[in-house]
Amino acid sequence: MDKIKLGIIGLGRLGRKHAENIHYKIQNAELTAICSMVEEELESVGREMSPKYSTTDFMEIIENDNLDAVVIASSSQAHCRMVCAAAEAGRKNVYLEKPLGMTMEEIDQIKAAVQANRGMRLQVGYNRRFDASVQAAKKKLDAGFVGKPIQVRMINRDPAAMAEFIIKFSPTSGGLVMDMLTHDYDCARWFVGSEAKSVYGLGDAFVYDGLRAVNDIDNCNILVEFQNGVIGQFETSRNCSYGYHVETEVYGSDGCIRIGTVPVKDRVTYMNQGGLSRECVGWFFEYWEPTFCAEMQHFVDCVIQDTEPLVGLEDGYRAVQWACATTEAVRERKVVRIE
Repeated sequence: MDKIKLGIIGLGRLGRKHAENIHYKIQNAELTAICSMVEEELESVGREMSPKYSTTDFMEIIENDNLDAVVIASSSQAHCRMVCAAAEAGRKNVYLEKPLGMTMEEIDQIKAAVQANRGMRLQVGYNRRFDASVQAAKKKLDAGFVGKPIQVRMINRDPAAMAEFIIKFSPTSGGLVMDMLTHDYDCARWFVGSEAKSVYGLGDAFVYDGLRAVNDIDNCNILVEFQNGVIGQFETSRNCSYGYHVETEVYGSDGCIRIGTVPVKDRVTYMNQGGLSRECVGWFFEYWEPTFCAEMQHFVDCVIQDTEPLVGLEDGYRAVQWACATTEAVRERKVVRIE
C-alpha cells in the first residue's frame, strides 16, 4: 500500500516531534510537506527530512491536492483559523493539536465548520489516552475492577526548572487550566464515562510573579461534579521542585486503580551513606514520548481504514467547554454549572 502523505503546519516544540515521528517511526506515512513561519525551523527540518514541499503559508498545505491528510501543530491561538480553513477547503482528514480552540466562540465556530464539511475526520491531540498504562487502566475500569466509580483524582505538576519557558509561553497558551488541565479532564471523562455537571476551583500565582502579570496562575485545585455522580479532584502546579509529576487514581466501591504513584525516571535505585534515592522524570516530553508516536500512528491508521479516531471533535469541544467554565470558577471563586 502507498504511504499516507502528510503535511504538517507548525514545527515548534511539539510540531517538530510530530514531524520526526512521521518521518522516522510511522512506516505507513510520509512527511510530504512542512510549514512554519520560522525560517530556521523550515531549514532545519527540510535539511534533515527532505520533504517535497516547504512553505511559510499554511494555506499552501491545506490546498495541496497531493496530501492525504494535514497535521496542525501551530500555536493554540491559530487553531481556529487553520482548522476552519481546512474544513472550508473540504479537507477530510485533519489532526489538530489541543486545545480545539481558545474560547466558546471559537469552538462553536469550529464545530459548525467541521460538521458542514460532511465526512470530515478530525482527531484532537489528547495524547494521554494512547499511553499503555492509561489504556490498561481503562480496560480494567470497563471490566468493573473498581466496582462503581466514586472518585477520580488527577495530579499534574510541571517542573520549576521550566519557569522561564512557562512564563514566556503563558500569554498564548490560554492559561494554566486550558494548557494543562484539559489533558486531565479529557482522561477523567473518558475513564468515568460522563460529562462534568459543575466545577469549583481555587488558584493563584503563589510562586511566579511573572504569571500574575499576565493574569495567569501557577497552582490550583479543582473540584468537579460529574453528571453520573462521580467526584473529580484535579490538582496542578507549575513549580514542582523535583521534576515532572503526573498521577491518576480512580477509586470505587470495590477497589482502586493508580497510575504513576511515584514519578520515577527509570528502574534504578541509588544507595549510599546518604540513604536511598531514585531520580524523577524531568519533563512531559520524556514521560509521554511514546504516546506522541502512538496517537499519530492511530491517526494514519484511521485514514487508511476509514475509521473514527479515539479522540474526536466532541472530545475536543467538551474539554474546552470545561476549561472555560473552570477558568471562570477559579477566577471568581464560585461554583459554575456546565450546560
